[in-house]
Amino acid sequence: MNSTVLEEEIQPKKRWRGFFSERFSDALRENKLDDFSSESPYAAAIFPLLRALGWKNISRELIEALPHCAEGIDLVDLRNILVNLGYDSESEKSSISGIKAELYPCLFIAETDDVIVLLERQGDEVDYFDCDQGLEVKSANIHDLSRKGRAYFFTDNSSVGGGSKVDNNQSGWFANMVARFRKLLLHLFAMTFVINMVALLVPLFIMLIYDKVIGAKSLESLPLLLSGVGILILADLVLRYFRAKIMGAVAGRMDYLIGVETFKQLLYLPPMFSERSTVTAQLSRLKQFESVRNFFTGPNASIVMELPFVFIFLLAIAFLAGSIALIPLIMATAYAIFAFVWLPNLNKKVLRSGKARTSRQGMLIQTFDGRREIKAIGGETLWQGRFRELSAEAISSNHKSFITNAFMTNLSQSIMTLTGVSVLGFGAFAVMEGTMSIGSLIATMALVWRALSPIQGAFLSVSKLQQTWLAIKQIDQLMRLKIEKKDAYSGLMTKGIFGSIKMDRVSFRYGPDQDPVLLGASFEAKQGEIVAIVGYTGSGKSTLLKLIAGMYKPQAGSLLMDEQDIRQLNVMELRRSIAYVPQEVQMFHGTIAQNMRLNNGLASDKELEEAAASAGALEDIQKLPDGFNTRIGDSSINKYPPGFLRAISIARALVSPAKIILLDEPGTSLDDESDRRLMKQIEQLRGNHTVIIVSHRPSHIRLADKAVLLDKGTVQFVGAPDEAVSMMMGMKK
Repeated sequence: MNSTVLEEEIQPKKRWRGFFSERFSDALRENKLDDFSSESPYAAAIFPLLRALGWKNISRELIEALPHCAEGIDLVDLRNILVNLGYDSESEKSSISGIKAELYPCLFIAETDDVIVLLERQGDEVDYFDCDQGLEVKSANIHDLSRKGRAYFFTDNSSVGGGSKVDNNQSGWFANMVARFRKLLLHLFAMTFVINMVALLVPLFIMLIYDKVIGAKSLESLPLLLSGVGILILADLVLRYFRAKIMGAVAGRMDYLIGVETFKQLLYLPPMFSERSTVTAQLSRLKQFESVRNFFTGPNASIVMELPFVFIFLLAIAFLAGSIALIPLIMATAYAIFAFVWLPNLNKKVLRSGKARTSRQGMLIQTFDGRREIKAIGGETLWQGRFRELSAEAISSNHKSFITNAFMTNLSQSIMTLTGVSVLGFGAFAVMEGTMSIGSLIATMALVWRALSPIQGAFLSVSKLQQTWLAIKQIDQLMRLKIEKKDAYSGLMTKGIFGSIKMDRVSFRYGPDQDPVLLGASFEAKQGEIVAIVGYTGSGKSTLLKLIAGMYKPQAGSLLMDEQDIRQLNVMELRRSIAYVPQEVQMFHGTIAQNMRLNNGLASDKELEEAAASAGALEDIQKLPDGFNTRIGDSSINKYPPGFLRAISIARALVSPAKIILLDEPGTSLDDESDRRLMKQIEQLRGNHTVIIVSHRPSHIRLADKAVLLDKGTVQFVGAPDEAVSMMMGMKK
């Protein structure tokens, strides 16, 4: 009987499979949030906590803040969700009765692992939500909640008074990020200090064995001294293990933060910063950040932590051997001089090698993207010759860099050997003169190797350390750039755009040293109209469309949406209010349904079918073995006809509740039948959507209510489509 009850209790959880964000989206669409919340107490805490914090637009913003690839949700995930929504959190040990009313709402984790959302407190009465039971309790007596545990307090990270959100795009972002680990770093530094003290004591024990045991033939103290050496070696091993464990945790966390935050920063940068750079250049820039990760995960971090303690070993050598300590000091200076002299030459060769590898990688990407065109024009031989030249340059520059590194390695080893021989030679004279014992000489030799090892490591890693430093500076520069992502505190919220567009004397250029792409452009599109933007290549059609889509901002003039200047609108909300179908169809890795839900994560299956039907793609999708669950966006995309992919792209736009639809050369790569179907789809949008279509096809232009003719960035005509077509043909002549 109990077994049956247990199966019934866990049955709701069995229904929800797949990634957490997908299950949440399904729960919202199917109105099954109770089943969803029963997955874990932290999932149940999301809605009451957000409502208590005053979050209004829960559905869409929350979907975007969820951990997309997680199977479940824990406390860390919950706090990260709140961070993505704009709430920082701090924690402290407390009891429920000890939490002041002004700190409500907050999350409380009892010592018994009970999860509670404390909603509001008035005097001795408190409202709270029991996440384990899924129950909200009103007006409970605070003295009845005598639980102890840890409270998590959430703070809106926007400035007081509804100002703009405070970003981390300030100088020293990396330093601020490292400061979050200052306690762990202090622990690491303390452990390194103890490790070096242990390393200092081992040679001293050896000295005692030579001088007191062997010299005096006192075997009674030998077991005690050997036990001491064994304990020190064991302690050194244990400390190094725990230090490596902590460093691994810190390195992993830093790697995660750097990767996620820089990717987020790049994602939200204005298109002007990225789209005019090549894919290869952007990938190369991202790869440079790996040097920061390699610093923390490799031996270089340990070397840097060991360097400050070199002076302790030099002092110990001076105490044991007197002026002989000058020998390792001179050799350390020699390391610094050689590094200073040789580094510029090494940097040039490393830079040349890096550029050569980047060029070869860029050619490989071009080859994979355009292999059909290469074969179509019979350019295999010429293309192979170019690649052979780039490969030769890459190998040659890499060989020269390797030779330089090998020379530095051999030089450092020679310096170490010379130091050891010199210390041994001068120490031998001191022993024969009676100013130094044999035990002191052996201890000095051990201390010399221990002192110079970090210096040698730093000498060999000086180039990598410099690359790490440059990468850190680039990260700081990247994080200082102003991003587009804005929240409810910045910009006017659109609250739904109905479709009126007015462009008044708009000018735009891509760079200060470039000619204007648009110059004083003006036209108006009323709600429900179809407007065709026409003109030949280079006239500014696509740029005009991107301005309407909010990808760029007008540099002169004004662009109004429903009588509101787009520069005053929240840029993220603006783009969600506009459906944009680019000239080049791009399908992302995932299913057809996932691609269509990119702009509307809450779209139901029925809404997907309606959008696909409006785009003329429903019948073709249903013929596929997996229907809307068919995976596209990888190499398999090539087996689908361009018309089908174009229809899915349009369907993706129609899934959005946007009233403005932008179509950039929608007839590209379409055959006659697909083009006729496209024209029928555009015709069906008349009246319900404001459609701005960029096209050079007369058949598309004549579908419009009016046409805007562009020539060299200026508007030459606004009026009847037939007349615009005639003028365009006349311009061609």
